[in-house]
Amino acid sequence: DDRYWARRRKNNIAAKRSRDARRLKENQIAIRAGFLEKENAALRQEVADLRKELGRCKNVLAKYEA
Repeated sequence: DDRYWARRRKNNIAAKRSRDARRLKENQIAIRAGFLEKENAALRQEVADLRKELGRCKNVLAKYEA
C-alpha cells in the first residue's frame, strides 16, 4: 500500500534525524567533558601549588615568631 510506504519513509527520515541529533549532542557533551576534565586537572594543580606556597610562608612566619 502506497500510504504505508509513505509513512515508513517519513518515519525512517524522522528516526535518522533523531539519531543524528542525538549523536551530535553526545559528541558535544564528550568534547565539553574533556575540556572540563583538563580545566579541573589544571585547577587541582594550582590548588596544590598554592598549598605548598602557603606551607612555605607559614614556615617563614614561624621562624620570625620563634
